[in-house]
Amino acid sequence: MNCPQLDAEFEPLVKALSDPGLPTIRTAGPAAMRALLSQLSPTGGPELKQVRDVEFGGVRGREYLPHSVTGTIVFYHGGGWVIGSVSDYDFFARTLAETMEARVLSVEYRLAPEHPFPAAAEDAWAFLRAVEPSGPLFVAGDSAGGNLAAVVAHMARDAGGPRLAGQILLYPAVSGDSDGAALHDFEPPIMTRDDIAAYYDLAVPDRSMRRDPRFAPALGSPAGLPPALIITAGADLLAYEAEEYGVQLLRAGVPVQLHRAEGVPHAFMTLAPDSRAARTALKHCRDFVDVYRP
Repeated sequence: MNCPQLDAEFEPLVKALSDPGLPTIRTAGPAAMRALLSQLSPTGGPELKQVRDVEFGGVRGREYLPHSVTGTIVFYHGGGWVIGSVSDYDFFARTLAETMEARVLSVEYRLAPEHPFPAAAEDAWAFLRAVEPSGPLFVAGDSAGGNLAAVVAHMARDAGGPRLAGQILLYPAVSGDSDGAALHDFEPPIMTRDDIAAYYDLAVPDRSMRRDPRFAPALGSPAGLPPALIITAGADLLAYEAEEYGVQLLRAGVPVQLHRAEGVPHAFMTLAPDSRAARTALKHCRDFVDVYRP
């Protein structure tokens, strides 16, 4: 079956990113993909009151303070646990801070394959538990970062704190199963089955560890988790497992807001931040945060 029809706004971008001459994680490896992401990442963004490098729990990060602040969002960037950085996500973090009117702390967790599982989860948790929040505390992340946000929500519940007001999961990977993509019978233009498998192989080479809830939060107990916002993309193989995770949380009595952006690919919020779909998704994030902060 062909990929679901793309939103017209995304057709030129997807065509460019589908160029067979571009490197992939399988053919080019982490270094080339890290360089490509840095090249593609937007620069600039909103001017904030303060942006500074910070460290919590021995893990580096960057703090974004808008002029009006209510609450703290600890943000984990995407990139398959292999690529991406605080600098690559500077534009997005600035936008998130301004839109949410919240202090955003973007986390520079260790990357695979140099630091395979559970390094990213350990860093994500070490940073979160050392943060002194300003007002209500949220966790957020996209793709692999959405995975880490879900993982630390489990850890915070199990540890009895810090208390989280909510979790914002943007097209997250949650199943721990790279073969779960086979539940869909289409091949997306971005983040293909082979891409997913390659990132999993680099991030968690020991397949027996992929059922650890620190990598597969969907395999942990959902009881008592904080309210969740889950945003998925209609042309993304990860949409099904993320939506199933939302259902799992709902059945456990966790308040969930679930939104699917039809006709857009994985990572649409950072690939096309000015698109209608990305702006709508950011509005969902703001509305969610407003519900769970005073």
